[in-house]
Amino acid sequence: MTDPNYTALLLVIDRSGSMSSIRDDMVGGLTAMLAEQAAEPGLLTVDIVTFDDEIEHTHTLADPSDITIELDPRGMTALHDAIGVAVTGFGATLRGLPEHARPGTVQVVVVTDGGENSSAEYTAAAVRDLINRQSSAYSWDFVFLGANQDAVLTGSALGFDADSSMTFAAAPGEVAMMSANLGRYVTDVRKKEKRGFTAEERIESSGT
Repeated sequence: MTDPNYTALLLVIDRSGSMSSIRDDMVGGLTAMLAEQAAEPGLLTVDIVTFDDEIEHTHTLADPSDITIELDPRGMTALHDAIGVAVTGFGATLRGLPEHARPGTVQVVVVTDGGENSSAEYTAAAVRDLINRQSSAYSWDFVFLGANQDAVLTGSALGFDADSSMTFAAAPGEVAMMSANLGRYVTDVRKKEKRGFTAEERIESSGT
């Protein structure tokens, strides 16, 4: 029996070169979101994977209150590899926990400002199969947030539900709203009251 009061959150965050213009806004927005989640009832741990054409796992089962998000924009965008490696590794970490200590809720959030352009290990089809398996077999919840693209279209091709995918504009105000709306979404899922992104939230995050 898993722990119904425990949520394990995995953030997969783009740090490719194109993130330079919104780096500070992204760090600030996600930091504020984690601070709010730390104050919510229930146990929360956070894993963070950052990526460009290299992938780095910076935090594992960390207390959100202890996390400092660091992004040093550089390189290309190995989106498929980052998702595949991060989700597979996260699954292995959770399998290593005793049954009673495993999270009752698992959330994976992918944030990117660009399209795939340098993966070598995972294809879109492989990512889609992985996400579909974790969703159907283990009820993991997946979120895709993308700028400079139609995030719903991109996310759907990778196995993310349309209701859980959202486009945001690569601008300070919209990044802040995207992070705030993500926080609302995460809170609802933790409360077992999942509600996809609303039309109003999509407008706030995209600026259109």
